[in-house]
Amino acid sequence: MKLLITEVTEMHGGNFCVAGWRARTRAMVRPLPNGANWTAVLLAQHGVVPGATLSVRSNGMQPSGAYPHLTEDTPIDSASITLVSGGPGQWFGTGAPPAAAMLSEAFQGNVGNNSTWGVIFQGVHVPAGVSTRSLWGVVIHRERLSFVEDFQKLKAILDDGAAKYKLAVSSRVLKEAWRNGGLAGVNRALPQTGNLHVRVGLARAFGNPPDKCYVMINGVHW
Repeated sequence: MKLLITEVTEMHGGNFCVAGWRARTRAMVRPLPNGANWTAVLLAQHGVVPGATLSVRSNGMQPSGAYPHLTEDTPIDSASITLVSGGPGQWFGTGAPPAAAMLSEAFQGNVGNNSTWGVIFQGVHVPAGVSTRSLWGVVIHRERLSFVEDFQKLKAILDDGAAKYKLAVSSRVLKEAWRNGGLAGVNRALPQTGNLHVRVGLARAFGNPPDKCYVMINGVHW
């Protein structure tokens, strides 16, 4: 299958998560090499960055996770990974991965929150076990996306016109820009105007009990 890579996100322990848009089936796919996460070595070996196109093949394994991630999880044969094109990808217009106008629409009306601070929703999540997608995009104007530091972590404030949300940032590109240049580095990595295609995804459920999958910013394209 051919995938336009839409996001590369950082996880704990030097692991990464990759996701892409499969135009043939009009579905998001989370390719899992031999059922596992990606390493920095594997990403570099195949030139895996947002905008690249990969060819991968399922290894026939059944994913072992739960919804909503089960919607996209796809174990692949790591030996089948082939770089078709280094990009860049098409983020708007014909053939581009689809994107919603509002965050609630991205996750098919399943978005909740733990609290509000002023007018900003905090702890934004989708309930674990809900049969919905765990990856999608949202189109917003640049002025509606800002970044803050919260307890030494990079966070984003996304305003979709209907509500404002504080979200964790998992994008490898944005986190590297932040580590190298702080908030100014993040803002330099993005255009100062125009529409943005913001990739949003769900973290795996955790907590006691693990009943919430928190929304993250997986990437920003234009």
